[in-house]
Amino acid sequence: MNEKTTKRVGPECLGFTARLLSRVISGAYDDALAEVGLKVSQFSLLNAIASEEDTRPAELAKLPVMDESTLSRNVTRMCARGWLRLKPGEDDGRSHQIAITEKGIALLRRSYPAWQKAQSQLTQRLSPEKVADLKSIVKKLRTRS
Repeated sequence: MNEKTTKRVGPECLGFTARLLSRVISGAYDDALAEVGLKVSQFSLLNAIASEEDTRPAELAKLPVMDESTLSRNVTRMCARGWLRLKPGEDDGRSHQIAITEKGIALLRRSYPAWQKAQSQLTQRLSPEKVADLKSIVKKLRTRS
């Protein structure tokens, strides 16, 4: 390995570019959602749980919301804030389901305008065509050939 190779990796690395893109986009949503006291990861989790009746943690871990350890940490914090609640699973006493509370629903409703603001700003900066391209790229990479 030489210095020329190591200097080339950063600008050419798709992993580096993807992480940078994620940070920039997440930052735009975090900035907008800060006015209601949420991060985009919390907003995404609230929205995912609200769109299902009652959700098991294992089911949420399959969604592209966040990794399992981040999911567990966020659920614990969000339960402590009264946005979510855990209830015993229907199958056995060891499992549990996650449900959104009235307080969580109210917070989610208050957060939609901030989310829409970030969504619109990013779409304007990129253009609707580039947003469609980005979604197409993600879809292509998620499907196995």
